[in-house]
Amino acid sequence: MRPEKFRDSSGKRTLHRRRVWGFLVATLFVSSFAHAADKTFDVNTSTQFLWGDDMMGQGQSVVAEYLRFNYKPQGDTIDVTGYGRAWRDYTDSEIRAAGPLGRIYYLYMDYSPLENTSLRFGRQFVNFTAGSAILDGIRLDVSGLGPIGVTFAEGADVQFSLDGTQSRLGNHFIGLNFRLENIRATQLGVSYVQRYDDWDVSRQDFGLNFRRSWAYFSPYGEIQYDRVSADFSEALVGLDVFPTSDLMLKGEFYHSYPLFDSTSIYSVFAVDSYREYLVQADYSISVPLGLMASYTRQIYGDSQEANVYTAGVNLHPVERLNLKASVNRRTGYAGHDWGFETTGDCKVGERLSLSAGAQYDTYERPDDFSENYATRFWVGGRWGLRNDLSVSARLEDDVNENFTNLPVGRITVDWAL
Repeated sequence: MRPEKFRDSSGKRTLHRRRVWGFLVATLFVSSFAHAADKTFDVNTSTQFLWGDDMMGQGQSVVAEYLRFNYKPQGDTIDVTGYGRAWRDYTDSEIRAAGPLGRIYYLYMDYSPLENTSLRFGRQFVNFTAGSAILDGIRLDVSGLGPIGVTFAEGADVQFSLDGTQSRLGNHFIGLNFRLENIRATQLGVSYVQRYDDWDVSRQDFGLNFRRSWAYFSPYGEIQYDRVSADFSEALVGLDVFPTSDLMLKGEFYHSYPLFDSTSIYSVFAVDSYREYLVQADYSISVPLGLMASYTRQIYGDSQEANVYTAGVNLHPVERLNLKASVNRRTGYAGHDWGFETTGDCKVGERLSLSAGAQYDTYERPDDFSENYATRFWVGGRWGLRNDLSVSARLEDDVNENFTNLPVGRITVDWAL
């Protein structure tokens, strides 16, 4: 069954396109008056041509323009930053909307009225241990309150669909974070996030993160607890040990319990927890050679268990060449499988770099006991025409149970104006 094509009211979509194109055109217009020497206006563009088949097996030819800018007047306490994308699919896709489209990922103004205080207005990304969001709103950062710093964020929770953007005030996000500052080799933060779905409380999450570093070891951890469902959604506790300068040992426990918003229909369904125990060693035999090995014990629900063994090597035979290879073996719940991955990159001269890789995996579905495999090959390169102008390309092909070939490619021109 094919997914339903994205639909939106034509009026809203037209208004949204006008806003995006207005943003991009205005940015380019202002940038043309920027004086190269004062560096008050920085603009980076990436023009991309992407082609290949989508997951429905239909061809796509997309031209996309990414634009990022920052404007900061000299001696002023404000600056403006933005990042957006405009694109058009020149094929008749049954999944994506037709015509030119656009999206603003962030567009905000920073203002620092005091030395230890900063305000951010507009569309922005906020990330706390208790939760993260892209929001249309405000963020306040205050530091230097003794050993404490505080961050507060509030605004409309922005939702991106395949081709559209939804930002409604009723889908609200409020976040508060307290963090320890200026304590040597110590990181500690406590945060709280409350989300609303059409003004109904959908999540109330508490978060805690910690890391302390000594000369030979470093414990760390993160915990997220949802008050509405009274469950721990995530917990991570680990210890890094450095017995020598060439060896790092890691032990880690991870717990995950899928939680949905209390307003979602999926919140009534029963789900299983997932736990993972990891031990890992990274060892550099000498400068051109490094080894890695790890073992992971996976536990699904109360009794389903699996084991994952991984080994890898990093090799630098010459200064401009970097090679990596790894192999993994999995046994237990959901079938036995194995796979490997190899990648390499090298520099040719001062301006050209080349890279390539291959992946191979065998697997068994829980409801299908026959063995399947998946393979991916890719090659790429980047040519720096000037310090501020470069061209790159990548070509990839997938072969698996669904596709005998799924080629995709990308050509990119990056320019720092």
